[in-house]
Amino acid sequence: MRMFLLRTAFAVALIGVWTGGQSEAQDRLTKRDAQGPVTVTVTLIPGVVSSAPIRAKVVLDTHSVALDDVAFDQAVAIRTADGTEVLPTSVEQARGGGHHREAVVVFPPMPQLGGIRIVVKDVGGVAARTFSWD
Repeated sequence: MRMFLLRTAFAVALIGVWTGGQSEAQDRLTKRDAQGPVTVTVTLIPGVVSSAPIRAKVVLDTHSVALDDVAFDQAVAIRTADGTEVLPTSVEQARGGGHHREAVVVFPPMPQLGGIRIVVKDVGGVAARTFSWD
């Protein structure tokens, strides 16, 4: 019985270390902006290879404005180093309505020169919110 308890405690500790590492990695991929009445959270979804499309989950959350009119394919873009904005090639897993909406935006593969900057425009009265990853 004692051996069983030791093995169980060891397994629980390993799971805690493994999920803690995942949470920390997820935190580095997630950026949040709470300007104005809408909180915008953008999480990069890691790609398997550098030639893969760039994917990001965008979450809009508020208690005071309707978000139904936000078009993710127009409001979210990648801004390149020269200021060019690249719109998503597709929007996946769009869900929610009213005060809580989310979607995964998919951008074409791009060279990772100097990191990634995703811009969310004209949501909740804020002209532009920029989320950057090096």
